[in-house]
Amino acid sequence: MEQRVNDVGGLPGGPIRQEDHPVTMYQKRVDALYVLLSSPPISAFRVDSIRRSIESNTKEDYKNFGYYDKWIRAIRDQLIEQKILSEAEINARIEQIKGEMLKQPVSKG
Repeated sequence: MEQRVNDVGGLPGGPIRQEDHPVTMYQKRVDALYVLLSSPPISAFRVDSIRRSIESNTKEDYKNFGYYDKWIRAIRDQLIEQKILSEAEINARIEQIKGEMLKQPVSKG
């Protein structure tokens, strides 16, 4: 049986950072999105499907993506898999948001 990308128990992993760090707006948004989509009345998916999506990352992606990057990608994958949104719809919205961000004035503060 091939070792799964997330099965790292017993492997050298380097030092563990144990200090507290501020929670970012990105992290809060990923958490909020997960809670909204996985709870009633939407109940689009459950944590086991998110875990399956995270565990299906390539070794390279699993190693290089941060915790919340893995979760947002898994949420995206589940929205597509459950046919809630298509990949094209998600990509179109991303491009729309990028365009809106480019139009915003840069604050000098």
